[in-house]
Amino acid sequence: MTDNLELWNKVYKTNPDYTKKAKIGGMTITSIAPQYQIMMVTEKFGVYGQAWGFKNIQLDYSLVEKYDMVVFKGTFFFPDGEFEIINSIKLFMDRKKEMLDDNFAKKIETDALTKAISKLGFNADIFLGKFDDIRYVQELKKEFAPKIEPKPKKEVQNWGKLLEAVTDGTVKKDVILGGYNLTKEQIEKINKVELIKK
Repeated sequence: MTDNLELWNKVYKTNPDYTKKAKIGGMTITSIAPQYQIMMVTEKFGVYGQAWGFKNIQLDYSLVEKYDMVVFKGTFFFPDGEFEIINSIKLFMDRKKEMLDDNFAKKIETDALTKAISKLGFNADIFLGKFDDIRYVQELKKEFAPKIEPKPKKEVQNWGKLLEAVTDGTVKKDVILGGYNLTKEQIEKINKVELIKK
């Protein structure tokens, strides 16, 4: 039996570092950095334009005069299939239609990409409203936090000098215990030195 949610479950979580709150039409939404989305899809499918992307893109201007809208039509393709995407955007930035949005084409394609990949499950946690839950976002921050590899401990070259340094207080016990590979007996001796000092 195939797991229809296999891809979805791999890509639905969004790294909060690549999101921000934005106001659109009086509503506050969580927006995602487009380059992060491209990176996510590239990681799963391969190079944009070769393994996935848009083809047969058309911009329809027939609604501009009446509704100030440009309509994007295209086919989104990926390794396991393809489907049609339709999207729209306002051509002007003001109601008087005097300020042309010279980035409208870029914006509409970016928005169409977000819509297309969301159908496959990418960043689904945002569209399911999970980013409205502060606890969920905090858990994601922990999950996506960079993993810090512990520094390898040094080998003991001169045990006598290390013991002396702890005894006279020039080096703290924690530095020796945390920074060197010590035998059980050496750890016990270090701890006894600390007890004697107290």
